[in-house]
Amino acid sequence: MDAKTPNDMTTKEQRLAYPSGWLYLCQHESVHLMLDALLQVDPRKEFNKTELAEFAGVSTQSVRRHIGKLVELGIVEETANGRRYHYNLESKTGQIVAELNAEINAIGAGRADEE
Repeated sequence: MDAKTPNDMTTKEQRLAYPSGWLYLCQHESVHLMLDALLQVDPRKEFNKTELAEFAGVSTQSVRRHIGKLVELGIVEETANGRRYHYNLESKTGQIVAELNAEINAIGAGRADEE
């Protein structure tokens, strides 16, 4: 059977087949749970895959499957030995995600600055 062309796809199928950067980051529930956990710990804290799985409430298999995406995007950085990681506030993407999280938290708490 031939693959569907974009014209033969539903809107949802098109979005999943050709994801935006945001959807690429968040299309798997495990990734948003991992990211949420990372945003709640000290970015200098190093962790291994098992520890991240425990922080996030996901399986170690999910962490193994998806940590590469977070490394690729610069959100997470491997340490020198490659077995430990930390949130990467040195990367532009890591900074933007942390800033977006802080802004949304502020709005949710009713503390957003009025402009």
